[in-house]
Amino acid sequence: MPADANSKTARVFFALWPDADMRIALDRLSGKMHALCGGRRTRANAMHITLAFLGEVPEARLAGLQTVAAQVRCGGCDIALTHLGWWPHSRIAWVAPAVTPQALSGLVHELQTLLETAGFHFDERAYFPHVTLLRHADCRQPPAEMAALSWAARDFVLVKSVLTEHGPVYDVIGRWQLAAGSCT
Repeated sequence: MPADANSKTARVFFALWPDADMRIALDRLSGKMHALCGGRRTRANAMHITLAFLGEVPEARLAGLQTVAAQVRCGGCDIALTHLGWWPHSRIAWVAPAVTPQALSGLVHELQTLLETAGFHFDERAYFPHVTLLRHADCRQPPAEMAALSWAARDFVLVKSVLTEHGPVYDVIGRWQLAAGSCT
């Protein structure tokens, strides 16, 4: 449903948000990558794995997004972040799982199906779970190996993003627990 010219919107996305220990580990990894690749580090309190990016949504529909999130029945999962990479076209350095866990793919599919059913539009690119470590980086030779970081994803969040001259500022506006077990 498009926003009319007079309605206030919010730039939003659903994501996995790291706990304090994972945030510290990701920040350390970002520092190591920065030493090799330069660029601008992602702030530790902004690191996440996006599940579904919706972009600009009328603020009047945010409650509807919270209703959708409350319907998710997928379980949590463990994600082994083991692979460092760099996209030359966007100059983003990232860390990702070598293989996307089936439970994570199921969560993304369920969330997208619920969003679509509720009439929300989202970025429909092929899903590639990753954490952005650096922007404006030059990482032609990212390290081939790294110690695995194990992320226990037990909840997900709805985030409002405000773009500033220093990068985006994120505000978590909702959090939902993931069920025990897997998607049905």
